[in-house]
Amino acid sequence: MSENANLDGAGAPQGNGMATASLILGICSIVLFWLSFIGIVCGVLAIIFAVVAKNKIKANPNTAGAGSAKAGLITGIIGIAIWLVMVIVVAVFLTSAVGVFEEAIQNSNDLQDALNELENYN
Repeated sequence: MSENANLDGAGAPQGNGMATASLILGICSIVLFWLSFIGIVCGVLAIIFAVVAKNKIKANPNTAGAGSAKAGLITGIIGIAIWLVMVIVVAVFLTSAVGVFEEAIQNSNDLQDALNELENYN
């Protein structure tokens, strides 16, 4: 069989813009994860577009873009995973920072009390 046997004489495979958009958005979600809102939106849209593109390819095997759709799905998932890790790290950092600030304020109050006692002693 020739390599174009699945084309059924229809010519070149049809393009799939959804697959390409999925891949581009997936890459953007990885690159822009630190811009919280933009990264997560790009990742979610990459996954949605990849699923739609895969369904189009399943419905019409003459449609190209299976590789781009798969890559878009994978990069979208990776972008969301990186974003989730960033959110967890920031939450842990903020939680520990609040504890450090509360301790510093308490130490400051203790120092102020000690100075007041010293003034009253003299």
